[in-house]
Amino acid sequence: MINCNMQNSERGIRIPMKKRLLIGVIVCETEQLMQRRLIKGISAQAYDLDMDVAVFSCITNNYDMTSHQKSEFNLFQYMHLPSFDGILYLRASIHCQEERDALDRLLMEQKIPVLVLDDNTGPFPYLMMDDRSGFCSITNHLIQKHGLTDLICLTGFKGHYTAEQRAEGFRDAMSAAHLPMSDDRIIYGDYWYGSAKQLAAEIADGRRKRPQGVVCGNDPMAKALCHELIGMGIRVPEDIMVTGYDAALTDTRCMIPLTSYVRKNFRLGAQGVAKLYQMMTGETCTLTQTERIEVITGESCSCGVDMDYLRHQISVEEKQDDYHTMFRTSNMGVNITQPETLDDCMGAILRHLYLVRDCREFYLCLCEDWEGGGALENPSEYRREGFPQHMLLKLMYNSKENAVVTKPFPSAKMLPHLHEEREKPATYFFSPLHHDDRYFGVAVLSFGEQLDTYDPIYCQWISLVNTALEFVRMQTYLKRFNNRIYLSSIRDSLTGLYNYEGYRKFSKECFEAAKNEHRRFLLLYASFDSLRQVNETYGHSEGDSAVTVLANAMNNSCTTYERCARIEDAEFSIIGYQDYEEDACQRMVYAISGYLEHYNQSSLKPYKITASFGYFCDYIAPGTTLEEIAASVAAKIEESRASRQNEKASPYYREFVNLRERIYSNPQEDWSIDSMCRDLILSRGYFQKLYTRCFGISFTQDVINSRIELSKRLLSSTDYSIAYIADQSGYSNYVHFMHQFKKIVGITPTEYRKRKRQTEE
Repeated sequence: MINCNMQNSERGIRIPMKKRLLIGVIVCETEQLMQRRLIKGISAQAYDLDMDVAVFSCITNNYDMTSHQKSEFNLFQYMHLPSFDGILYLRASIHCQEERDALDRLLMEQKIPVLVLDDNTGPFPYLMMDDRSGFCSITNHLIQKHGLTDLICLTGFKGHYTAEQRAEGFRDAMSAAHLPMSDDRIIYGDYWYGSAKQLAAEIADGRRKRPQGVVCGNDPMAKALCHELIGMGIRVPEDIMVTGYDAALTDTRCMIPLTSYVRKNFRLGAQGVAKLYQMMTGETCTLTQTERIEVITGESCSCGVDMDYLRHQISVEEKQDDYHTMFRTSNMGVNITQPETLDDCMGAILRHLYLVRDCREFYLCLCEDWEGGGALENPSEYRREGFPQHMLLKLMYNSKENAVVTKPFPSAKMLPHLHEEREKPATYFFSPLHHDDRYFGVAVLSFGEQLDTYDPIYCQWISLVNTALEFVRMQTYLKRFNNRIYLSSIRDSLTGLYNYEGYRKFSKECFEAAKNEHRRFLLLYASFDSLRQVNETYGHSEGDSAVTVLANAMNNSCTTYERCARIEDAEFSIIGYQDYEEDACQRMVYAISGYLEHYNQSSLKPYKITASFGYFCDYIAPGTTLEEIAASVAAKIEESRASRQNEKASPYYREFVNLRERIYSNPQEDWSIDSMCRDLILSRGYFQKLYTRCFGISFTQDVINSRIELSKRLLSSTDYSIAYIADQSGYSNYVHFMHQFKKIVGITPTEYRKRKRQTEE
């Protein structure tokens, strides 16, 4: 019978793959040998069942909840537990009791199966290692292989489950061989060098009868005991035979090659997956092939070294040494901390992925607020725990793409590639990225189909990545901080406009650019006509408020090509260079005057804000200096002020001021010259002459300006359509409005609204 999926595949029809089951693994120090063996067993069994594995492992693992360690443990908050079908919890690998309690509470809230491996002290179902039979086997080696009858056992902490199981295994072997067994043959130690050294001293000085052999609860105690005994003149194995347990050391790390027992961590990992699979599905499965070697012989029992096993271990260590040498000589620490931008830093990290042994996939994901929000005023506000709703995938390395990217994704996905269709299952290792208590994100590593875990070099590699991220963050912060200092030196504190120093800087730059590029140079001065009187009559606070209004009027008239500055208490300037039309400055004056007119009408202040203007907008003649142009513009201000005084003496001045106020209050009305002439009993020609004399602008142009100012306010403050705004501003013809707006403002209404909103953001 033909496989249906194969048949459709041959026809070019893509059949969606069934969603794989996903199991999570919570662990610390994955690079340690015992954890590595266990996780390899987990992956092997999971692959046989076509399941994916996501391992969440901290790099450091302190007993105390320091700020650094708290950031490490924050990794577990990244696990979106509803996405998992089951959890394997290596509870005993986590040293901090506070974190174990927190994880217990977190997992108990979930509805997914949780299975603890090699720890029976928590609230969950557990699966323990059979250390009793393992320790019985290594004891039997000395009894059956070497015929020893006088043995003692050095195990771990009294009352500790695994220590007691190993002690029971020793009793089992002694009882089965009908050898004398008493409680003083069981010595409780600390799984480390101290208890081994103490035992060696007791044997050497005669406080304890010298046994034929010592069965140690782990390799470090066996190693220390051998070294101490030899140092005291007691020969191993001629005088005393010594065995270890765990097979964690080879002769490359020990004065004398140890005989030891291969603890079945691989098998425990596979059994854990099988049991969890049954908890998830109700089905049983066949256990994958596990360790075949039990006792590894060495010279500590006179059997001689197991050369096959030793060759394998030496090969592994030589490869690690090669990578350590590459890592030490790579200069990675300097290379990835030199870039000034995040993307350049990511590129440097990507170029150093060759240092990660057998890496098949790597992803670097940052919190979207990884820089800490960037608030210069509150640098202590940054992410210490939890994760934002979205993450940024910044670096990806796999068989399809090796690149620096910026791809946002929901935090609940953990890693987009974890949910993509793949032909074969995989194991992904999640590690925390942080600098002390400042959390950056996660790094994700995969070895593809290979049964492997990361090693201590990867932990150092990740540490350098953390340092590089902090370097980039600090450089960005310092740039922004220095820029803030610089801006404060050229900014006016009251208005936010450039101050005199800023004016000097930009006027020189614009002047030189206008000459070099042969463009018109624009310089406009505005002087507050009555600031002194406002300060003296209403107080300086009111005067500051009035100055801010004039500053807003000036700034509102600028495009993106100009800079506005407050150069003295009551003096402002606009600087720019561009392909301006000849009347560009005049249009700016109209816009500023219109803004002030509207404010005066709506503010109900007892005073009016007015300004006198001087300006220059032309090509720069050869030999002309910036100082000469500035002096001529300043002189025009005085001419403008004097002209305004004459205008006030003109007949009908008060009537024209009132008329203008009505126009700017209701620009959308039908303001015709003929009706105004009838109201004032003036001829058409005389009316236009007086109006222009009073305000420096024709009546018709002033009405147009008032309507454009109204439309600008509506564009910046509402979401009304352009057609509706045109109608509300007094234009019955939408096209005519668009034409006049662009002629006066220089850009279309749509572009004006877009720029205003970008400025506000």
